[in-house]
Amino acid sequence: MPDCIIVGGGAIGLLTARQLFLQGVDVLLLEKGPLGGESSWAGGGIISPLYPWRYADSVNVLAERSKKIYPELVQTLFEESGSDCELIDSGLFTVVNEGEQDILNWAKKWSVDASYIDDVNVIHDIEESVGEAVDKGIWMPDIKQVRNPKLVKALKASFDHRSIPYLEGTEVEEIIVENGKVSGVRTSQKSFFADKVIIASGAWSAQFSVTQTSVDVLPVKGQMIMYKGEPDLVKRMILSEGHYIIPRRDGRILAGSTLEKIGFDKSVSSEALEELHHAAVELVPLLEGLSIERQWAGLRPGTEKGIPYICHHDDVEGLYVHAGHFRNGIVLGAASAELMADIVLGGQPWCDAAPYTMHAQH
Repeated sequence: MPDCIIVGGGAIGLLTARQLFLQGVDVLLLEKGPLGGESSWAGGGIISPLYPWRYADSVNVLAERSKKIYPELVQTLFEESGSDCELIDSGLFTVVNEGEQDILNWAKKWSVDASYIDDVNVIHDIEESVGEAVDKGIWMPDIKQVRNPKLVKALKASFDHRSIPYLEGTEVEEIIVENGKVSGVRTSQKSFFADKVIIASGAWSAQFSVTQTSVDVLPVKGQMIMYKGEPDLVKRMILSEGHYIIPRRDGRILAGSTLEKIGFDKSVSSEALEELHHAAVELVPLLEGLSIERQWAGLRPGTEKGIPYICHHDDVEGLYVHAGHFRNGIVLGAASAELMADIVLGGQPWCDAAPYTMHAQH
């Protein structure tokens, strides 16, 4: 019998299970589909929240710690798995039209290298491919990206390398609670028992309503498109009005993403493709001449305040919630998993855990 069952095999579940395993916990991870097959695979992999100055301190605390963790994490994963996560120092240029002083104050508070640039020549020195729409904004040269499908692949390989137990194609239908205490989970195949269970099911976390206190996580659809280009055609990540360009090492260029609150619908639409393509070409005109290789959608786990749950369940002993990272699962995940492990093991959390509780979110 494992000490702890993790329900959900996306980036959050994988990072959490691995962290607990490294700290001596006997874990079992259960995933209804393939590992990392949902929003972890579908996102952009920018190692920073978009417009981080708009987020609560509790999100920035996690983001800044994760930024420090990732270089060592991807190196360790490479050594364990031989899988390169493609962590790249792309830097991020964000078009902003107002409030630059507040943004620079934010950057100073969090020790983020950021400068406001409104000289088009300087902007073109940073990224020569940008169009006229990119005329002023905040340049953050230290922002990295990771190729999230490769991160998920490397995490899975790490599980195999370290013999961390997991089951794919195993959907948890119910969390078993007896007398206010968790005792395991029931799947369609069988029941698994453990004294501790962590709900890490992303946008699907709200389905486990074990008591009146719900896990308020809603799916927010995001559609993206991918262009096929040559390496170094575009070098920097560009962000404007919620649309971003992310150049990958092999020359592919991602453009995203929509924000759609329409339930558990992962269909793609021609309207979204048109919107994304139009926004992308405005930022980087040369994309007009590239072929769109594919389009896809993922469901982000949204919370009302944009702050994830990283906590013990309010009403059930031994039940934990680790979900609701919205569009920041990759960037927050590494630090978030460390905090979850601290809480599960009853240690001193590395940061103030109060903002991530169910109580704080309601």
